[in-house]
Amino acid sequence: MRKADRLFEIIEMMRARDQAVTAADLSNELNVSERTIYRDVRGLQGQGVPIEGEAGIGYVLRPGFHLPPLMFTMDELEAVVLGARLAGQRGDDGLEKAAERVVSKVKSVLPANLQDRMDRVALYAPPTYDVGHGIVVLSEIRECIRAEQKIRIDYESLSDQSSERIIWPVAVAFFSGSTLLSAWCELRNDFRHFRTDRILKYEILDEKFNGGSGRLLRAWEQSVTNRKR
Repeated sequence: MRKADRLFEIIEMMRARDQAVTAADLSNELNVSERTIYRDVRGLQGQGVPIEGEAGIGYVLRPGFHLPPLMFTMDELEAVVLGARLAGQRGDDGLEKAAERVVSKVKSVLPANLQDRMDRVALYAPPTYDVGHGIVVLSEIRECIRAEQKIRIDYESLSDQSSERIIWPVAVAFFSGSTLLSAWCELRNDFRHFRTDRILKYEILDEKFNGGSGRLLRAWEQSVTNRKR
């Protein structure tokens, strides 16, 4: 890792912690010696970065310190480009255009050498053929998730059983062979996953649900984790 990248990571690790981070923690994460960390921290302090603390106790970054947006490592830039390419291939038109804007905005704040390296990121997301979203308009579903708005769907299962459900949409998952709408199902009183290409009809309702400031999403994530065990 370049020194500039390491200094950036040190600041970001301090920013992410609610309590002091020790030199041992930083050295383990960055795979360098504690002596190197001490030297890096002294250098950052000398440049005016508001780091408080000392060796053997830990360091904290005073609130309010911000780095300019051009501080990206190459790993982070590659993640941005690959994520944008994936969004362009699997998302709706709105996501595709948004992904293009994100890449453009990131490039606009980078120095020329990083702009060139960003153009040469060799990570691709080839199109996934025969994977459609059916009649579902994903931009509408994404808005329902944000607005916590209920949806009534007519759904046909893989065994060709049809049912009507009222669902609370919480997430959209993109798999290689299908796109799933994950939701709390009022009929089953549990989380269920619906292939978008098997939704026969849907209606966005005026009625809203209470996602509990992210608690419903976290509960869904936990349910998925438990099923994998």
